[in-house]
Amino acid sequence: MKKSLGRERSYRSALLDYPGGIAPVRPTVSVVVPTYDEASGLEQLVGDIIAQDYDGIVEIFFADGCSKDGTYTTLLDLERRNRKVRVLRNSNGQTAAGINLAFSQATGDVIIRLDAHARFEPDVVRRSVECLMRTGAAGVGAIARPAEGRTLVGRAIVSAHKSPFGVGVAKFRKEGSEGWADTVWNGCYWRHVIDQVGPLREDLHRAEDNDFNARVRKLGYGLYLSPDIRALYQPRRTFGALRRQYFANGVGVARAALSSSGAVALRHFAPLALILLLLLPALLSLVFPPALLVAAAALLGYATVLLLSVLLAGREEPALHVVLLPAALATLHLSYGLGTCWGVVRGAFDRMKPGKGTRTPAPQSQERIGL
Repeated sequence: MKKSLGRERSYRSALLDYPGGIAPVRPTVSVVVPTYDEASGLEQLVGDIIAQDYDGIVEIFFADGCSKDGTYTTLLDLERRNRKVRVLRNSNGQTAAGINLAFSQATGDVIIRLDAHARFEPDVVRRSVECLMRTGAAGVGAIARPAEGRTLVGRAIVSAHKSPFGVGVAKFRKEGSEGWADTVWNGCYWRHVIDQVGPLREDLHRAEDNDFNARVRKLGYGLYLSPDIRALYQPRRTFGALRRQYFANGVGVARAALSSSGAVALRHFAPLALILLLLLPALLSLVFPPALLVAAAALLGYATVLLLSVLLAGREEPALHVVLLPAALATLHLSYGLGTCWGVVRGAFDRMKPGKGTRTPAPQSQERIGL
């Protein structure tokens, strides 16, 4: 049976597909949190999760990717004090591997994955379960609301995340968004759907969530975004950290595009298009000087967009940090575009050398949240 919403979209009901035909009225929940070097925010993270008001939580998995800052030791102490907490040693180090490890041991009817770099209201789990029951979706998630920055640069980066010219084009980035989406953040899924979809791909660093959600949709199930599920995402605090994050995001998008149909959308390639529009005419001008005019026109158009972003942001939040917004947006766009370009080149190179494996990137606990 299909669950319909409107004339153009219909989805299988995960409730009707529940094994045995009858879904539990009060599903049990397994919470999964991948961690790596979280000492600075671990107390807040653990406090938010322990404070959840849903009484159906049966276990809380912390899959630690070999932390070096004492996170693992602290979690082991927590495990001894709280019977619901289970600490897993993720020797692979990658986020997807840690989640897969927890998935293989989880016993709940529902599994919710929570990011270590986020803050959660006490009703996040309860509202996620209620949304699953109300919509019949296979998975639900929250809007990625950015936490406020404490410095001028930090606040400028937050503005970039909110800006429609930044990462705000994705539905799960838009305040007040609700409804069916192509991907969700802090995803909460029925266990029987996860069993059908299979594990996250551990070779798609920073794009494993996109690929997983694409496979959910290919099974005919829907993903639902609810503004009532309240969580705060912690953006990077410096331009250097933002540059490294979005370069890696761009590489992940390229890898997903080359090997996972439906995992990425056209919007993910906008930064790459910007890079090519600026770079190719500039290179062509070395042999055909008039091509430099195209590069100049593209640069002028991009500068106009940045100026427009400042004007729009200034109307919403008139403050000094808005003057740094162009630098934040440019860092995000160019890093993402260069990362995508490098990912495409590297992917093509790897395909030309059979048996050549890709290098394993450094462990990350933060889910990829791209454009």
